[in-house]
Amino acid sequence: MSHLGKNIRNLRLKNRLSQAELADLVQIPSQSKISAWESDKSVPNVIEAQRLAQTLGVSLDTLLRF
Repeated sequence: MSHLGKNIRNLRLKNRLSQAELADLVQIPSQSKISAWESDKSVPNVIEAQRLAQTLGVSLDTLLRF
């Protein structure tokens, strides 16, 4: 797992959100996309990353930090 996938998962858990809840908050149609990000099968685009950071209460820099 890369740092991005790990960061997304850790921040989601810290915020006590399920993958489905996070998907709704970030306006992603399916939790499978969140799962793919967390398992490093794909990465969020810039807009999705910005929404993730805002929803999870961190800066984009913190979300992407390696």
